[in-house]
Amino acid sequence: PTSHRPPDRSGSMDGPASKATDAAFIGAALLFNSLTAPMVKATQNSEGGYSYRKECIYFFAELLKLGVAVGWCVWKWQTEPSLRPKLRFSQRDFWQYSIPGFVFFAQNNLSFLALQHMAPAAFQLLLNTRIISVAILAVMVLGKKLNTVEWMSMWLLTNGAAAYQLSDCSGDNDMKVSFEGLMIMFIIIMCAAGGNIATQKLMQKGDQPLMLQNAILYVWGVAFNLFNLVVSMRGNPDMGWVGQVEGIQVTSIVFNAVYGLSISIILKRFGAITRTFINTVAIICTALIDYSMWGDSITYLQMTSFATIFCAVFLNSIIAKDYKPDGVAVSSPVGGGGGGGERRAPGNLSHERIESGMTLRSDSKKKQMADAEANQRSNDTDTLLEKAKKILDE
Repeated sequence: PTSHRPPDRSGSMDGPASKATDAAFIGAALLFNSLTAPMVKATQNSEGGYSYRKECIYFFAELLKLGVAVGWCVWKWQTEPSLRPKLRFSQRDFWQYSIPGFVFFAQNNLSFLALQHMAPAAFQLLLNTRIISVAILAVMVLGKKLNTVEWMSMWLLTNGAAAYQLSDCSGDNDMKVSFEGLMIMFIIIMCAAGGNIATQKLMQKGDQPLMLQNAILYVWGVAFNLFNLVVSMRGNPDMGWVGQVEGIQVTSIVFNAVYGLSISIILKRFGAITRTFINTVAIICTALIDYSMWGDSITYLQMTSFATIFCAVFLNSIIAKDYKPDGVAVSSPVGGGGGGGERRAPGNLSHERIESGMTLRSDSKKKQMADAEANQRSNDTDTLLEKAKKILDE
């Protein structure tokens, strides 16, 4: 599924889209998203806990992303002088990127508070409502138009994700939630959806290169995550600033950095709705990875939720493109790259054939009349030549 993209782009990650390039970016984002949970599991100790400080992973990941983005900007400044005007930003640009940075910061911290007022299963179930929230905010904030099929696909996607969460519930306590928890969840959902929409809106306006935008955003990410790390250190000073960091934790830092960079590409090229679909499809991929690596089981109820998610993706990526409210579908020809070509409703075919036949008969009649006029002119010319010859002979 894709959403609106701005026509002007510059640089390899901002350049003109192709089906192969789009598929590569979406596939990479889906892969990293699917591996997020297995990567967290891999960093756990034998008791299922963490011997390192989790906040340091996110801080150093943000720091690594900032280094990559700044390094790219410096390299382009030195090697492509023509790109230098686009590598400038104003003070307003800098402060604007604090909005998505703070929103994601608030979401991550409020999650711990919400879990104190509800069961983890209820938290995950309610969090899935961010799917439809992204669609609503995309319409309200970005002015995106969604047709009936696209709305149906978003509801199906929400239903499939919720059904997957419900499949793990074993008792009434799994859905325990308080009124305070519901209020906090509402804020978290608005932060999750609003952060994606705000980031998309900032990244898709103007002609600034993606890495410059990332550099500004990651400055705020480093600042907010450093604040989290300091607060965590004061709460539990015995572990130290980082705790026990080994090769797998370093791998996790690099992984989170690459994953964050891939998400920024998705938001700029495709938008928040596409990211939402990737996040939900990753549920299926993660379940398959857990099944193959840790031997986790997949129930029939989970399989039905997977089928629902696939139906939502099919509706959004295939059916929605051809849907028209008046019942007349318009689609691109095979290999046409999205341009031209029509597929008309069956009721119009006979009328079109009649018009086509009438046009052919009219063209044939005009051709016969033109041939007759040409022959007449030829005969008149021959007659005049004969008369001229007689006069010359006399």
